[in-house]
Amino acid sequence: MDFPCTGCGVCCQKIRDTLNSAETMKSLPVLYKAIKEFPYEPNADGSCSMLEGNRCSVYENRPLLCNVRKLGELSGYHQTTWYSLNALTCNVLIDEAGLDESYFVTI
Repeated sequence: MDFPCTGCGVCCQKIRDTLNSAETMKSLPVLYKAIKEFPYEPNADGSCSMLEGNRCSVYENRPLLCNVRKLGELSGYHQTTWYSLNALTCNVLIDEAGLDESYFVTI
């Protein structure tokens, strides 16, 4: 099962914030490595330079940081636990962005 992303794009719009959080992620080595190895520079507004019209232009070959399922597998989390943690983070970002509740991720 893939992560039930609602396509709001907020995580992609805030990629600079994620990249800047690398040092706080050292206790999660796979996530820390995925952040450090992210191959794209953010735009001036903090969004991912691969974001085009709120869609990822490299989705089929997206970096590990952007692949929720694979990142969870490599981190050793049970899929439901990992997806639940990611859904919580997504929903906070969605709420902070002032998007409609229809974008909330449910597991």
